[in-house]
Amino acid sequence: MAHSRDMQVGDWKLKGHLLESKRLLIQVEVHNSLWVNIVVEQPAGAPAPQSDRSWRALLSDWFIHRNQQPASEAKASEALLLEVLRWCDEHYRDVLPQFGSTLYLADVDADGRPTVTEKMDPTIIDALPTAHSLFGKQAISMPVVSKSELRVQAVDGTFFLPQTRLVSYDGKTLVAKGPASAARALDDLREAVNLSLLQSDRPHPNILLPPTALVRLSDDDERICGFLIPFYENGNLDSYARKLLRAGKLTPDILWAWFRQLLSATRFLIDAGRWHGDIKPDNIVVDSSGAIVLIDLASKYSTISIASPEVIKAKERGSLEVPADWSMAAIEKSEVYSIGRTLFFVSEGIAMEDIYSNPKNAHASQTFFTNASSTPADLRELIQACVQDDPGQRPGLEDLALSYGV
Repeated sequence: MAHSRDMQVGDWKLKGHLLESKRLLIQVEVHNSLWVNIVVEQPAGAPAPQSDRSWRALLSDWFIHRNQQPASEAKASEALLLEVLRWCDEHYRDVLPQFGSTLYLADVDADGRPTVTEKMDPTIIDALPTAHSLFGKQAISMPVVSKSELRVQAVDGTFFLPQTRLVSYDGKTLVAKGPASAARALDDLREAVNLSLLQSDRPHPNILLPPTALVRLSDDDERICGFLIPFYENGNLDSYARKLLRAGKLTPDILWAWFRQLLSATRFLIDAGRWHGDIKPDNIVVDSSGAIVLIDLASKYSTISIASPEVIKAKERGSLEVPADWSMAAIEKSEVYSIGRTLFFVSEGIAMEDIYSNPKNAHASQTFFTNASSTPADLRELIQACVQDDPGQRPGLEDLALSYGV
């Protein structure tokens, strides 16, 4: 039986799946760069009987109960998936799916030929604000462009989730970023507001600059579906640090420089009465000089592998995030924990993809160094101080700045 990692047609490679309440998301990587969701929606009305072996049921069973699926059904499921990948590879060879669009496996005919449609998720469209409702009374100083003006690109070795795309616009290569889901639409788009408020007057060099432009649905629909930000060719810190490590070029000086830059950026946020809430290697990019830039300033959601113990405990109140009613002193100590975890992953060369794909990995929840560790002893000591379970035992940002000359 084929494994998802072995299933590829042209530049379209099956990576996995995600189950939602009423639909299956088939996750595909395109050109070793873009992640695309192909949605299989369950038909409205009463659920199909167990005896109904429709193509939807076959695909769901293949992903969910792959080892238990009868050989004949598994073969039919794999043949259909290959046809879907083949269709996509042929139809998107010259022009990739538009920014903000999702692919839907709408139907399969009697001969096993799929019908794939491209459109923006209607639930996300319904949740989109206008620029004026998003920014409120704040003046909007950036231009607004239609998403039809953006041409999606793929660059081998880069990595873009379904809600982000590398695009060309006005002769420049930029990153278009939109909401990950309908539930997150306002929170994700407010990053543009946060950056505009934070970085307009005296921007910090290690924090992302305000967006180049807002992106509207169309010339006739003024709702905002994303914004444009700079593209950093070195990629994120997760991949860049591991690249240096493999080449034997991840020196202590580089690691300490990144720590000081990250500390400076976090202090800037806290001094402004703001916080990040999700500091991690893949929320940091590397500029052309090798300096880091903190991105993803939605300041809403956290990641369990870097979240402090107190943030994880606070999840009992709702989603995994830094509670907005915490004192800045408490938030600061939580950010220090995430700085420590980030330095641990980067210095040890631990890939975030491995953490996400295997939550039972000991590194996903624990910070420890083996005898084979190449992390400098003084940096190990700093990391261990930052990741103390008790926030009262962690150093504050000012303490770190005084101790390490920031």
